[in-house]
Amino acid sequence: MAPGEVISLDQVERTYGENRALDAVSFRVRSGEAVALLGPNGAGKTTTFRLLTGLVPPSAGSLRVFGVDPFTQRASALAHVGALVGSPGSLPYLKVYDLLEHVCRIRGFPRGQFLKEIQRTTGEMGVTALLQRPMGGLSTGQERRVLLSAALVGDPELLLLDEPTLGLDPIARGDLRGLLGNLVRRGHTLVVSTHLIEEVSPLCSRVLFLKNGRLQGDEPVAPRPDGAIRLRLRFRSEIPAEDLRRTLDPLRITLVPSGPGTVDLSIPGGEAIQVEALRALVASGVPLLEAERLQDDLTQRYLQRVGREEE
Repeated sequence: MAPGEVISLDQVERTYGENRALDAVSFRVRSGEAVALLGPNGAGKTTTFRLLTGLVPPSAGSLRVFGVDPFTQRASALAHVGALVGSPGSLPYLKVYDLLEHVCRIRGFPRGQFLKEIQRTTGEMGVTALLQRPMGGLSTGQERRVLLSAALVGDPELLLLDEPTLGLDPIARGDLRGLLGNLVRRGHTLVVSTHLIEEVSPLCSRVLFLKNGRLQGDEPVAPRPDGAIRLRLRFRSEIPAEDLRRTLDPLRITLVPSGPGTVDLSIPGGEAIQVEALRALVASGVPLLEAERLQDDLTQRYLQRVGREEE
């Protein structure tokens, strides 16, 4: 591996019987990067994570995590890795505290430091109040946050998170993105898999497009510099631009006429401002028929490289 690399894959294949889950995949991840594996269900994302965490060996090719083979030297490869792969099962009667205590023990924490570390990770994920609850009594979102807390034990240098926002509500997803963003800014390396395009731009600077086990592209995410949302509004009749600006200027929204009865908005500040803008328009009485979120560049590239899932 080159200096600074924490992950390397060279022509990696993984087959299950006659099914080729990964087909000649090669990529590198350097220390401090935030990388997304983006593709539909069945693209090979979870298989990639299973290989990186030593759960299965490659059928061909080679891979290294921190310079060693994660299947034959798993303890050494994963010493500085926190992972959430697939939907790992847990004993339903096992208490959250007991699960996290077990992870602390595996990580080599002295017994006297278990509680402090457990409170740190569960505090970051907002699940400290669940410590005495059995795993079987948690909602899907609660269980996901507990498992993410387990992945954070020991403050690992590399995080491998397979569909980390699965089962989380919009607020919890935003909180998680904030937490992971802070970890990246502190120098951690992050690799996340997702089939949700909107999960990529707020967090990752690089995206790997996967389809049918093949790598279709390795590109910078290149989010819009202003982080603005683009929205197209359609009205029942022509609306004077001054009327719209009177309503939307206080929110610092830019208007761009795009056709008869149609206006495009550039909305800074994310989805909260989008909701506020739509509420303000409805309250103003304008004859709004439709609001359409315009595709950003990443969405267009995804469709070009991967296509629609039903295809």
